[in-house]
Amino acid sequence: MRSLTRWATRWLLLHRFDGNPLRRRSDRIETAAALVALVIFVAVLWPAVALGRQVYEHGVRAEVVGPGHKQAVVAQVVDPARDARWQARTVRWTTAQGDVRTGPTVLAPGTPVGSHTRVWIDAAGRLTTPPPSHAKTVVDAALAVLATAAGVATTLLLCLTGVRKALNRRRDADWERAWAVADERWRRPRQP
Repeated sequence: MRSLTRWATRWLLLHRFDGNPLRRRSDRIETAAALVALVIFVAVLWPAVALGRQVYEHGVRAEVVGPGHKQAVVAQVVDPARDARWQARTVRWTTAQGDVRTGPTVLAPGTPVGSHTRVWIDAAGRLTTPPPSHAKTVVDAALAVLATAAGVATTLLLCLTGVRKALNRRRDADWERAWAVADERWRRPRQP
């Protein structure tokens, strides 16, 4: 904890909170820009977390399986494979209402006609993708939060870099003018 306090104190002093009368106006502008960027970043964290929660809740709803939602059924392969690659093959399954349906699904090479495979169907009995795992839901939510925070942080850092470059150009021009004045003032006349 002591090292964190020491680091924070050094950072505050480095960033012009020491009341030094030699600090220039550009130094104060740079400090204000850094503080504004920090406040914006902290303010964006709450909406980023809210977005992550929304992604999580959507994922949890997509995970639901059972009647009226996605469910796994056993389907029978009804057409032969044309070659030895992964390909869409026609399968036949029976819905919960007793309707026999057919549709294409991708099967492993060499799956023989008449073999059984598991497919996922929606509430209407149509083929669909399997529901996402809970781990995928958690990862998607975390990535939403991190991507939002990283995007805002990157934008703010780019803005701060631009402000700093503009201020540095101004500081360099001020130094050039100051050296020119000092050069004129301190120049000694040449002796013939």
